[in-house]
Amino acid sequence: MKSAAIVLTSFFLFFGPLYAGDKPLVVKAPVTSVNVYLNAAQISHSVKVKLKPGINKCAFTGLAMNIQQGHVSLRNLGSAELLTLSLYKISDMTDVATLHEDVLSAIGKSRDSLLIVEKSISRLSYEIAGLELEKNMLVKNDDIIPNSKTISLEELKLTTAYYRERYRDVNLEIDSRKKELDKLKKLKVKLLKSAFSTENENEENLNFSVIIAEVNNTGAEFTAEPLLVYIAKESGWIPVYDVFSSNNKSLKLEYGAKILNNTGIDWNKQTITLSTADPFAYYAAPDLEPFYIGGYSYGKYNKYSNKDYDDYDQQQQKQQNPNEEDIFIPDHEIKFNLTKAYDFKSGLVPVYVDVTSYDLSPEYVFRCAPKKEQQVYSIARIKDWEKLNLIDGEANIYNNGIFLGKAYIRPSDIEDHLELPLGIVDYVYVKHRLVSEYSGKKILAGDIVATRNYEIKLKNTGTEKIVIELIDQVPVSEESSVKTEGVEYTEGGEKDALTGKITWKVELGPSSEKSYLLKYSVTYPRKRGYSPFSTYKVKKTRSKF
Repeated sequence: MKSAAIVLTSFFLFFGPLYAGDKPLVVKAPVTSVNVYLNAAQISHSVKVKLKPGINKCAFTGLAMNIQQGHVSLRNLGSAELLTLSLYKISDMTDVATLHEDVLSAIGKSRDSLLIVEKSISRLSYEIAGLELEKNMLVKNDDIIPNSKTISLEELKLTTAYYRERYRDVNLEIDSRKKELDKLKKLKVKLLKSAFSTENENEENLNFSVIIAEVNNTGAEFTAEPLLVYIAKESGWIPVYDVFSSNNKSLKLEYGAKILNNTGIDWNKQTITLSTADPFAYYAAPDLEPFYIGGYSYGKYNKYSNKDYDDYDQQQQKQQNPNEEDIFIPDHEIKFNLTKAYDFKSGLVPVYVDVTSYDLSPEYVFRCAPKKEQQVYSIARIKDWEKLNLIDGEANIYNNGIFLGKAYIRPSDIEDHLELPLGIVDYVYVKHRLVSEYSGKKILAGDIVATRNYEIKLKNTGTEKIVIELIDQVPVSEESSVKTEGVEYTEGGEKDALTGKITWKVELGPSSEKSYLLKYSVTYPRKRGYSPFSTYKVKKTRSKF
């Protein structure tokens, strides 16, 4: 997640006997467990508390910021009963003097200082507003000679000098007070952080939360160990894969994760759980609607018509956090329980952890598409990839100890098998060329007939036999006036009529070479004014001058 407008929250929950004039007892409870979701974290705190007979107000301090309303619970109260759980939102713009008395009591020593700072902020805000009003009056009052009265040059100089000097002085006073106001606001934030035991360094759009709870103990005094559980934003995890291949014989996939804790509190010595579940989802009993393919029947038989669905989807995208991205995951939860304890300091720097690893025995294949790139690539093809519990993420590819680059694994696009590129095979020579003496154009009955004749050469300079999947293609027409005819290619190729792709399985022994031919003609109207042939182009950047 990038640094953006970050909502900071703190959390107070009060435990202690409620008598007239009693202040809430503030207790700081340690973090006991953390479940990290893709865009949030479920954090639990627990501490031993004495519950006296009657109504108790109890409190936990030093909790995460940005706690989500409606996702807070208090459990494990023994024979006591939870009566109320009320959330109070506080930001750096909140008037502290208007807060609930229990919240002010929880603020403790910072209360008086906050009230003094707020009075100063209010005073400066009013002064700045008054100066801004005077500034606008000076700007709008451009008719300095009332009622077209004739004044002397000396009077004009005095009047204009007054406006000029007063306009300058007003701007200087506004700047000075704004700087002073900014210092006071930062001081208020510092005092709020101290009061709510938060450590986050980001000071934009601060929001703190206070939750007041009342617990009724109808029996004798006893010691309970209540469990406070809540969901906090500004946290999440993404997978990071490292793929190690050795001589195209073995492959190891190391599954890691980057975990972000920007909740305002540290997770020290925690054996956390990673999950793809959605803690904000609503669940209902499943049902099925008619399954129609193609056409416009989708909207007719679904909750949203096509237009309504598009509008709904656009609205959801607008509401999405700019620091989040959409990915597809399986309809079942993927979960990892880390066995090692880690320290996760609060901040914008994610922590890398090892999740698991897999020793795989993939099928190694070699592929070449010389029309696009005259290189042969080694590819690891993995079956039963669903068992690896992969989600969208980057993979670092290593072959024989050499870092080749990055690949992006997108399981939602995989059907039969997962393919991982393992780099270029440097001992196979590939050449794709247009045989010019058998290629050209001619005009026939107002149409242009363009003939293309290609030769592909492959040479194995290595010491082992290699089987290469060689791919080329012929144009596929989408217009009745454009036709592809006279397709000829070397025996052994398989042509896909839908895509025009032609595939050969080429066996090359040590120090051997083979040639393959592809020929076709395209007839298209002369009036088109351009050739229907498309070629692959490499996009580059150059200086503009």
